Amino acid sequence: MRLIENSGLRNYSKKLLLIVLLLITGAAPATAQYLSRTVSGGDLARAVTDALSGTRIHLHNLGQQKGASYHAANAASVKWPLSFGPGRRSSFNIPELNRDIIGRRYAYYIDHVRSDSLSVSAETETLTLTIKLASSGPALVGRCLTLSKAPRPCAALGDAVLPAIDWLDARIDVVMKPIVFERSLAFSVENVSVGGRFDVGKSCSIPLIGGRLCVLVEQQSVRVRDQVAREIKAALDQDSLKRETATAVRRYLDEIASIPALGVRKVSMTAGSVAITLALGR
Repeated sequence: MRLIENSGLRNYSKKLLLIVLLLITGAAPATAQYLSRTVSGGDLARAVTDALSGTRIHLHNLGQQKGASYHAANAASVKWPLSFGPGRRSSFNIPELNRDIIGRRYAYYIDHVRSDSLSVSAETETLTLTIKLASSGPALVGRCLTLSKAPRPCAALGDAVLPAIDWLDARIDVVMKPIVFERSLAFSVENVSVGGRFDVGKSCSIPLIGGRLCVLVEQQSVRVRDQVAREIKAALDQDSLKRETATAVRRYLDEIASIPALGVRKVSMTAGSVAITLALGR
């Protein structure tokens, strides 16, 4: 009989603790075991901006001459914030695109384009991470090599006639959707797009080779965008990165949104707000 009484008392104490937590957080229970909380998409965007603020993107594939190419493999990278682990970096390759014309190989390469700023904004059902890009000089530089047994820089109609190409309004937009990850809140990458335009006008006016070079630059533009978008998406979709993001968002939920000691069970975003269903335990 006493065992039954003690068991009933413990169950009552657990229910009382849950009621106290509901009162402290100001949340209403979704069921007898869960509670829900709605947070502003703008506030969550600021938390993600803080979490990713140390991210650095470097786009580059120009190296020293090797044979009939100046291509530097795996020279592009995403460097993650120190909070994700010291020196953590994801390297990737931007392929060379070239065109052989009258015994010469013409190619354009990306020359040290880096992230300039990072921000996150809240949309109706998603967050958008925008990374603006900049370079200290032209974004694309041209190189010419002769197609011979020992390729060498072109003496005529070579580098000197290849105009440098600027990348105007360069940016990367990442559309992210909030998801439950390891009982916290992280994001799945829905889409990555690389924006801006390459100023190719100058390359089109070169005598004899201008038309073909113009097509080359346009093709390089599309290829660079596609490759960068794929690599950024793959990097952001890693479970290890989601875990670090979830940890940073967890701190936001604990300290700013006043949702302590609770695990995220369900999340949805509508009308610019994020509804989170929580339960005791992480």
